[in-house]
Amino acid sequence: MRSQARETVFKFIFSRLFNPSDEGLFDVLNKDLNEKDKNFAIQLLGYIDANLGKYTEKTETLAKNCRSGRIYGTDKCAIFIGMAELENFVDNDVPVIIDEAVKLAAKYSTEKSTDFVNGILAEYAKEVRG
Repeated sequence: MRSQARETVFKFIFSRLFNPSDEGLFDVLNKDLNEKDKNFAIQLLGYIDANLGKYTEKTETLAKNCRSGRIYGTDKCAIFIGMAELENFVDNDVPVIIDEAVKLAAKYSTEKSTDFVNGILAEYAKEVRG
């Protein structure tokens, strides 16, 4: 399922916040994904890597100029996944994309994180999807 693929990407980008050089971890994390979901995870991670600076800057702007260092790493990971998917997987429904990111925040972050992630991605969706 794509939910598992998103969670795999989430775990990997969160890990990279602390250990940027552990590229082999992605292979370990995605070993249980089927081929279709593994390809989705690889594409999603590629879009995040290619646009990380842009997504960080946009998150800070949408968070009312809150410095990136003050945003929980788990929240950033969920937001970056949502942003990459909103921008690059235009056949995926906006509510589904946002809901999946919010579920990741609910599972791995704080109670307030769900509202924060939802708000950032809802605003971003208006910008990139109209």
